[in-house]
Amino acid sequence: MKKTRYLLAVEGGVEPSVQGPYQTEDERDHAAKQIRQRQEEDDGLFWADIDDAAVLTVGAYTAGFFWED
Repeated sequence: MKKTRYLLAVEGGVEPSVQGPYQTEDERDHAAKQIRQRQEEDDGLFWADIDDAAVLTVGAYTAGFFWED
């Protein structure tokens, strides 16, 4: 099943924006690490997938993900 991949950045915990789409998980993960470096403490960042059936799945990155290289 094909997925379209996005990032949901939430500024100050209240102002969401959509980044993407990204072709691969690796491309999205790389973008997530770049975005997180620019974010402040109260900002959030989530991954989102939309499949062929238009089902949206959203998840959180663990804190350790951003420390990995």
